Amino acid sequence: MTSSIPWLASLRTSILSLLAIAIAVVIGLYLLTDFDGPSTAQTQSPSSVDDGHDDHAGHDHVGHDAANSLELTSQARANLRLQTEPVTVGPYTKYAEVPGMVTPWPGKTHISITSPLTGVINAIHVSRGELIASGSPMFRLRLTHQDLVETQEDFLLQLGQLDVEDREIQRLSAITSSGAVSGKTRLAREYEREKLLAGLRAAKQSMLLHGLTEQQIATIERDRTLIREVIVRAPWVEEDNSLHHEALSQATNRMAGNPEARLASMQPPPLDDHGHTHIDAEFVVSELDVRRGESVTAGQQISQISDFSQLLIEGLAYQRDARLLRQAADTHAEVQATMSGPDGDVEMIGGLNVIYIGNKIETESRSLAFYVGLENEIERDEVRNQKRYVSWRFKPGQRLTLRLPVSRIENSIVVPKDAVAEEGLNRFVFIENGDHFDRVAVEIVARDSVHVAIRNDGQIWPGQQIAVRGAHQLQMEMKNRGGGAIDPHAGHNH
Repeated sequence: MTSSIPWLASLRTSILSLLAIAIAVVIGLYLLTDFDGPSTAQTQSPSSVDDGHDDHAGHDHVGHDAANSLELTSQARANLRLQTEPVTVGPYTKYAEVPGMVTPWPGKTHISITSPLTGVINAIHVSRGELIASGSPMFRLRLTHQDLVETQEDFLLQLGQLDVEDREIQRLSAITSSGAVSGKTRLAREYEREKLLAGLRAAKQSMLLHGLTEQQIATIERDRTLIREVIVRAPWVEEDNSLHHEALSQATNRMAGNPEARLASMQPPPLDDHGHTHIDAEFVVSELDVRRGESVTAGQQISQISDFSQLLIEGLAYQRDARLLRQAADTHAEVQATMSGPDGDVEMIGGLNVIYIGNKIETESRSLAFYVGLENEIERDEVRNQKRYVSWRFKPGQRLTLRLPVSRIENSIVVPKDAVAEEGLNRFVFIENGDHFDRVAVEIVARDSVHVAIRNDGQIWPGQQIAVRGAHQLQMEMKNRGGGAIDPHAGHNH
């Protein structure tokens, strides 16, 4: 009994030791599992083992702040009509804006075509909207003017009397040399011939003023028949912008010739320093006031032609803008104009100057009119049925905005107004960074309806590509994706 007690004690000690070792192993495994996490085999899904797929594959977040960065697809760029331009640093000119409207240039744009005499419109050679040159035929008029008919009759009568006098003078010259007739008789005949020539010159001037041409008058003299129709032509334009008829110039020059010569043989002398010089001019037929077969009277307007190459912009300045207006006119400062383009964009017109300031304040609007010169250009040119039709870029009646310079800010970053997004007190621009656009907060120095001046404080740098339109849509998209607070992993399904 005594000998078995030590053996039991030894067995008990061994069992306790093994139990302590097992407890230690279990505790060690627990601690390793808690701090080291699951094994690699447990964390890998079958799909990741098979194809190596990564939920973040294709998303490079290096260099992008997820809270202020937005990735756009090519379709999104196209839908936004997104445009980028490099950032530049330069001066910003602040402008005061006043309303304006394109108007004709008084006394220069429109020209009235009037009937030179009473008659009936037999033919119309032009169409409304057609572009014609100086001297182009416009109407054919059948004469019913009694004064012109009588003038032609007197002209033919005097031509016949002149023929008689010429033959008589020739006869007297032949017999005077033989002494049969005194020289006094021949001299009386020559005086009578001078009277006839003076009457012919007066009749010719009268027919020219009635609208007949030199060629028509020469035809009357050659064929001894009356003119029944006249052609009304577009007038010629001189260097001083005056209108001129070629027939009148030829008549004036021919009257300066030898009065002894017959009218048919008179030749125009060369033009002197004060002669007429034509310039190339083209007009649009803006109005047609008659129809074929219509009877018209002398002096009645039958058409209107217009030269839209130079127009005016009528601006309306108010009392607060009077000083800026005078300053722009005195210094010949460049005035700008803006108008809405066909796609909603703002179209800028530069290089304008104030021509003159009005002298009347409108009683109702209390505004002062001023006028700015506007050079026009043809935007559409088409030929149909051998007639040329054009459309000018600027048209009277178009509304626009005139911008008078106020002040100048140096060393600014000038961007279009659509390049800046607003949210509360903050202003943002979006810088292109690869396939992302990074939002950058900026400080606005000045702004108008076209441009914004940003302080050059290092937030954005020259040469960076900035979104110049669609900034507001980019800001709204960033807020929508973030759901208010920006989630760095927004758009990624883990």
